Amino acid sequence: MPDTITLEARSGDVVVGVDGSPASLNAVRYALEEVRRGGGVLRLVHVVPDYGVMTALYPLPPEDLAEAGREVLRGVVEDLGAPVTDVTMETVLRRGSRVATLSSAARAARALVVGTDRRPVAARVLTGNTSNGVAASCVAPVVSVPETWRPGTGAGAVVVGVKSPVHATELLGEAFALAQSRGSRLVVLHSWRMPSGYDDIITDRVAPQEWADRARVELSGLLEEWASSYPEVDLEIRPVHDQAAHALIEASREADEIVLVRRAHGIPAAAHLGSTARAVLRDAHCPVRVVPPGHVVALPGLVLEEAGQLKKE
Repeated sequence: MPDTITLEARSGDVVVGVDGSPASLNAVRYALEEVRRGGGVLRLVHVVPDYGVMTALYPLPPEDLAEAGREVLRGVVEDLGAPVTDVTMETVLRRGSRVATLSSAARAARALVVGTDRRPVAARVLTGNTSNGVAASCVAPVVSVPETWRPGTGAGAVVVGVKSPVHATELLGEAFALAQSRGSRLVVLHSWRMPSGYDDIITDRVAPQEWADRARVELSGLLEEWASSYPEVDLEIRPVHDQAAHALIEASREADEIVLVRRAHGIPAAAHLGSTARAVLRDAHCPVRVVPPGHVVALPGLVLEEAGQLKKE
């Protein structure tokens, strides 16, 4: 399987960052199922460092680094076990910064998939900061797959964390489409908790059930159009009195996937993750999909006109 040097991912392709670790092999297994469900090409991308010196006394020639990278790609394909015959798979060797290079390689892709390693930071390669980095900057959705995850271990549910109507189009579009493609139940999770010094005061005055009922009413209105456009998706609205990251991590124990949206803030805009997203990426028990601002999945029954307006088919 030759490596590709110049081709960019096409719309509908799934890109996987690999480094030969168990975490990245898990990411490839996830991506295989993604391509089987949605089509496209599976592109395995290994990024060779853009430097060639291991020590001051032992320079490692660039061609040796490239060959080592090709060996990583060959090894990943072999480690999958039985030959993959039902999916078109390409291997890509790149040189440069991992975060910038993977983000560029997935610019037009349906998704970029990376593994999340739970080993100590010093033992990580394509994990931790890399998964956070691409989730914070890639223009395509990024899926972070935990090293401990195994296919088929969820309970048939996609969980989406909704904080407010801001960026709800990107978030709910991706979540409903994902749930439909998987044939999964969609759990819309909204959590609320005031800082510790104020939470007791608020809950003493307003019963948690009142907050939950109010959240259900507001979310039902937000979800109405999406639910009517995806009538086959079984929908559950789940308001919980809990800190957001903890609620999502707990929900991930029985979920097939968590869906979050990256907020459009920061310097540069949208180029970093908030504390909730970082915590969920680090500790979730299932794959976590981070959707960038501006990424819109069209509602079924709608087509784009040339002027950019939406109309019914």
